Amino acid sequence: MPLKVWSKFSVKKGGNVINLRIVDMPNNLYEKVTNLYMNYYVKEDPIFKASGLLKSAAALEELREMMQKFTKGDGLHSAICCIDNGDDQVNDPIAASMMALTNKGDPEPKFELKTEEIKKMFEIYYGMEAQFSEQKAVNLDRYYSDRGTFLNSEYKDLGILQELLKVRRLICKEQGIPKHGTWMTSQDLQSAAEADGWETAYEIKFEDLGKQYGVAFDKEPASAKFMIVKI
Repeated sequence: MPLKVWSKFSVKKGGNVINLRIVDMPNNLYEKVTNLYMNYYVKEDPIFKASGLLKSAAALEELREMMQKFTKGDGLHSAICCIDNGDDQVNDPIAASMMALTNKGDPEPKFELKTEEIKKMFEIYYGMEAQFSEQKAVNLDRYYSDRGTFLNSEYKDLGILQELLKVRRLICKEQGIPKHGTWMTSQDLQSAAEADGWETAYEIKFEDLGKQYGVAFDKEPASAKFMIVKI
């Protein structure tokens, strides 16, 4: 059965026009999507950097193992962006969006945390969730919970993140889900969400998080934003 194509679009890169498409992730790309996540998202996300994760080989390996479980988890909907050569071939992913279909009251995924850096990362994320709960913010019996949107930085500033967020809305609409929300922790994602019509429901300054959890954040972006879009 052919993979569903959610979007076809073109971008200009270095004076050349590149045709792209966003499709459901095929099973044979688990490893490549994990590599995309580790090589780009992890290295740029403020919370990963502040937790010290990038300086620990053991923590990075632990995170990779977690990510591989996520990509194969039940209820996960992963869409990838790849170059469109006009055939049915699904090429290597240059960007991806992952969401987990969640029911109200479902517990957060549990892991046996090993490294101090991973423990610190989860401490920060759970602290943010305690301040502004995704379940309460969305207030639906059934919704999509974010598992990451990430991009090969060679394709930055071409509108690909915004197109992936648009596809998220299409997926929610197909499932009859009227609202979607997630924490946006990077400036690129925040800008893409604003351009796609998302609104900021809650904002936490990274400076305040740093003081609370004893870590140092970069100056940009200034804050993490929980952003919501109506479908």
